[in-house]
Amino acid sequence: MLCLCLWCAGSASAGGIEVKNAELVATGDAYQLSADFGIDVSAEVEEALNKGVPLNFLIEFQLVAPRRYWFDDEITSASQRIRLSYHALSRQYLINQSEHQKSFATLPEALEELSRVRDWIVLEKSQVAKGENYQAMLRLRLDHTRLPKALQVEALGSEKWNLVSERYRWTPAF
Repeated sequence: MLCLCLWCAGSASAGGIEVKNAELVATGDAYQLSADFGIDVSAEVEEALNKGVPLNFLIEFQLVAPRRYWFDDEITSASQRIRLSYHALSRQYLINQSEHQKSFATLPEALEELSRVRDWIVLEKSQVAKGENYQAMLRLRLDHTRLPKALQVEALGSEKWNLVSERYRWTPAF
């Protein structure tokens, strides 16, 4: 029983990412992705962030047409990079996404902003046919390749740095 309690406590402090929901919304000539994530960072990741290590997250979207006897046909895939950093002089957490930058007073505020994706155009309407079956997949992960080399080794073998969501799959209605 004690081992189970220690394991639960360790996994609770390890941090992680989960996809809460995702949907494609038709607008004009395209479909926009809106999604919500649950992001929990470990104490080690938060400490590294506060010491000046920027965290680069990658949102990955993919739409496929399932095939019965062969590999699925990829319709489109898109990715978006989001950078979370801490600016020690202003004591602000910064989120850089595309050309936009936002600042936040606390890490929970910054993580709340990072956990919401809104109005991201991922698909043109001409790429899909009405009535066909498609499967959409979404994932958010920490990009270990963008960490400093010294941390990359630690991040590969540590559960505390394993910030990646499971692939969230759903069948969109077109």
